[in-house]
Amino acid sequence: MMLLQFKQNVHLEDFKGYTVIVPSICIGNAAQLACDLLISSKNLKRVGSIIHPALIPCYGPSAFQHEPEEKIAACEVYSCQVSRLLVFQFRSPFISTHMVSFQNELANLLKIAARVIILSGSLGFEKRIIDSCPYEYKASDELKEIYGDRLSNMKWKEFKGEMIFGGGNALELYKIMEEQKVPVMILFRYLLEGDNSTDAALILSELTELCKDFLALKTEDGGLQLKVPISWKLLFGNDIPELIF
Repeated sequence: MMLLQFKQNVHLEDFKGYTVIVPSICIGNAAQLACDLLISSKNLKRVGSIIHPALIPCYGPSAFQHEPEEKIAACEVYSCQVSRLLVFQFRSPFISTHMVSFQNELANLLKIAARVIILSGSLGFEKRIIDSCPYEYKASDELKEIYGDRLSNMKWKEFKGEMIFGGGNALELYKIMEEQKVPVMILFRYLLEGDNSTDAALILSELTELCKDFLALKTEDGGLQLKVPISWKLLFGNDIPELIF
């Protein structure tokens, strides 16, 4: 049973018609890092959290300098009223035995969305054509009606396979939402394990090209105006203690 906890005076209906961005827990956590970067750069406000048996509980200090008093949990929800944007963030891995229930309940929540964009990543060595674009997408017919012209102008390749290797639960959630006629798409990048902060910035850059009318992260000279979250200072844990030497 999913428990959606919103802050005081915040309700699910408030986000009807919003664009929703959901990261998949994928290789290198690239999608989660991209959402971190988006939340920090646009100063999104935490509006609630989700509790579900599929989520391993966690709790800790704020991940963002613009909300120093907030605490983080296994699944957080951030919002921007001006951009009509809702961003989910996951801080712990899933428990596989409860995944079907979680994805169905999440899809039911997101029926109110104008569109849902799932970010993910795939194993770099699964890329068949070395010099081809490192991005691929999969979009429902409903989303193609909205972004058909823009998608045709992007350099991305349309994904035709049956599995995104290393892509986490992205494809499963996509299929559920597609069946429910929610405008939905997956955008993923081929990458390798390691420091994927650069991949996160690149994924966000591509997403901005598609959603520039409301993400609005581009500068006048064509660059991206990004703010690295404070939590990235410990991206690979604490420094090695000198006492062990």
